[in-house]
Amino acid sequence: MDLSVLVVMNNRSVCEQLADHLGRAGMRVRGATSLVHAEALVDEPVGMLVVDAQMPDGDGLDFGQRLHSYLGCGVIMCMDRDDKALRIALLRGGANACLVAPIDPDELEATLISVYRCLQAPSPNPLPMQVPSPWLLDGRQLVLRAPNGRSVVITSLEHCLLRTLFSGVDRRVGRSVLVARLAEAAPGYTEARLEALVSRLRAKVVRKCGLRLPLVSSYGHGYRFDGYFSLL
Repeated sequence: MDLSVLVVMNNRSVCEQLADHLGRAGMRVRGATSLVHAEALVDEPVGMLVVDAQMPDGDGLDFGQRLHSYLGCGVIMCMDRDDKALRIALLRGGANACLVAPIDPDELEATLISVYRCLQAPSPNPLPMQVPSPWLLDGRQLVLRAPNGRSVVITSLEHCLLRTLFSGVDRRVGRSVLVARLAEAAPGYTEARLEALVSRLRAKVVRKCGLRLPLVSSYGHGYRFDGYFSLL
């Protein structure tokens, strides 16, 4: 794995031991025993940082946060004791993982690989937007097909009603407009006949298609169609 690692440890012998192990594992490793020294080594990109939480010349997490902000590197914090509160604080502060001294070289190697893979994994593609199946109105065949695939034969007046609703703003049309449109096909049409037409159409769709027609009363206005639709 072509992975560059910066190891920053208080103890020089530990730093050298870990750097040597990671180097033999095929990683490109640089080591430092102070934050000042480590700062001077980041003139080249660093994929992962391994750093003691408390360094003699500063806070290891602060250093890791700064490196991550402009290098995007992963940060593994090393603690001198198994302190739950400290571990939680470090993880909340931006560490990708925490290890407790004495650091096992094999565990560190595995942790580096795991964190690096997670950081390099491509973001999953967003799920495609699911478009709901529409109600299909076939004006030639005078058929209304429900989203579940079942169909019902409709009358010319029922087709006129639905077509008028579909063409309305927000699929909402006043009763007087609906009556006027229906009267073009059936002179003398009344609002009472409109209510009866709507009621029969709703019942027929439930009976034939097993679904409720999303044709609802719009209080103080008329009717609206609340479903997704398409015209054939």
